[in-house]
Amino acid sequence: MKDLKQRLGFGTILVIAIVGLFLLDKSTMPGAAMIVFGLLALLAQNELYTMLKNSGMAARQAVGLTFGAVTLLNAWFAWVPVGGLIVGLIVGYLVMEVLSRNVENAPARIGSTLLGWLCVPLMLSSVIHIRLLDPVDGWEWVMLLVVGCKAGDSSAYLVGSAMGKHKLIPEVSPNKSWEGAIASMLGALLGGFIVASWAFGGNIEASIWIPAILVTNLGAQFGDLAESLLKRGCKTKDSATAVPAFGGSFDMVDSFLVAAPALHGYLALTLYSA
Repeated sequence: MKDLKQRLGFGTILVIAIVGLFLLDKSTMPGAAMIVFGLLALLAQNELYTMLKNSGMAARQAVGLTFGAVTLLNAWFAWVPVGGLIVGLIVGYLVMEVLSRNVENAPARIGSTLLGWLCVPLMLSSVIHIRLLDPVDGWEWVMLLVVGCKAGDSSAYLVGSAMGKHKLIPEVSPNKSWEGAIASMLGALLGGFIVASWAFGGNIEASIWIPAILVTNLGAQFGDLAESLLKRGCKTKDSATAVPAFGGSFDMVDSFLVAAPALHGYLALTLYSA
C-alpha cells in the first residue's frame, strides 16, 4: 500500500512535469524534451555501468558515456549515418583497447563497455529520430510513445498487483503477469486515444494510431523485461533510488529501450517510407 501511494504521488508529479516539458518543447523551446531525455539516457547508461561493475564486470565508463553523448548528438544533428557512426566508434574503441595492452579481463571489459552504449543511448536515440521524422507531427509521435509506454506501465502495475495470477516470464521478472500485460495493452490504447484526440487534434485515423500504439506497447513490455533480465543478471533490484517507488533513471526509461526503435521502425516503414 505504501509503495502504491508513493507511485501515485510521485507519478502525478512526473506526469505534470512531462506534460509541461512537452508543451514547452512544442511552443517555446523546440528540442527541450529531447535535451532532458538525452540526459536521462546518459544517467541510465551510467547506472547500468554501475550495476555491471558491482557484479564484477567493470567497463570503461568514460569511454562508453562519451560514445553515448556522441550518439545522441548525432541523432539530433545528423552528422553521419547511424550505421557509419556505430562501425566507426566500435573500430576506434577496439584499436584503443589493443594499444592499451591491457589483456586482463579484456572480453568482459569490452563487452560491458559496448553493452552499456548499445543498449541504452543507441536505443534511446530513436526517440530523437522520431521527433525529427516530421517537422509538424514529430512532437505528437513522441507524445504517443511516452503515453504508450507509461500508461501501459501504470495499468500493468495496478491490475497485476490486484489480480495478477498467471506469471508472464517468472525467470526474468517474477512479479509480471499475463493479466498485467493485457492491462498494459488496454491502458496504452486508452492513452493512445487521448493523444490522438488531443495532441493530433483528431486529425489522425484509427487505422494509423492503433497499430502504432500496439507496436509501442509491445516494445515497451519487452523493454521492461530486458531491463529486468539485466538487473537479475547483476543481482540488483533497482538501478538506483533517485525516485521513491520508481527507482533510478534506468528504471524510468527501460520501457523505451525497445519501444522507441519499434515505433521509429514502424513509422519509417509505413508513413514515412518515401
